[in-house]
Amino acid sequence: MQLPSMDPIWFIKAPFERVVTETTEWLNRPGGRSFTRLREPLPSMLQRLEPWAMPSWKQLVVSTTADEWTAIFSQGSDIGTANVVGTRLDCLNIRTSHQPHITHDGKIVSFGSTALWIHSGARHVRSIQASYQSRWLWTLFGDPQPFENLDKYTAKKIPDRFTFESLNEYCRALGIERDNSGFYGSNGLLVEEDTSSWTSKPGAHVDRSLPMMRPVREPVPDASRRG
Repeated sequence: MQLPSMDPIWFIKAPFERVVTETTEWLNRPGGRSFTRLREPLPSMLQRLEPWAMPSWKQLVVSTTADEWTAIFSQGSDIGTANVVGTRLDCLNIRTSHQPHITHDGKIVSFGSTALWIHSGARHVRSIQASYQSRWLWTLFGDPQPFENLDKYTAKKIPDRFTFESLNEYCRALGIERDNSGFYGSNGLLVEEDTSSWTSKPGAHVDRSLPMMRPVREPVPDASRRG
């Protein structure tokens, strides 16, 4: 079964319990967070991230059927948990994202972007990204990986160089079935920040008929090639 639209999804190449331990230790230092163990199907766990909001106060760590990989989902913000925990564990940590480019009545309602960022510990290994800002941008950083289809990068249209299908293909080469809900396990850790001191907690109403609209990030601005 295909995974419901979630973006981004992060992955850490470490067993679930190790990631939970490091995540809890790191996020517990500043205080003001609760950690709830979950054991339920993925759709139920993802519902606990509602409502979609930025800034966010919730994130979710989820086991996978490939014991060496652990997934992380966000309520909305582009969080740094995977990179920090991956650095602490000195292992691969990956950020994956896809947003279709959608216009409605001449206005952009979803800024297109497909991206794969790979770090090994703290070392930036590879970034591949096709994203729309004021125009389409093509970003490559680091050495090509063995699984990449370099011929596609010569396509005239930037969005055709790195598609949603390409992202999932590359993830499968790494042992990650990103778009398959059956790949995700039933063990989770819900992290919630105490928002009682916030001056205002953002309300959120999400039209599920449209993809979630999120700001597009560029991994290495000076490596961008504009087209």
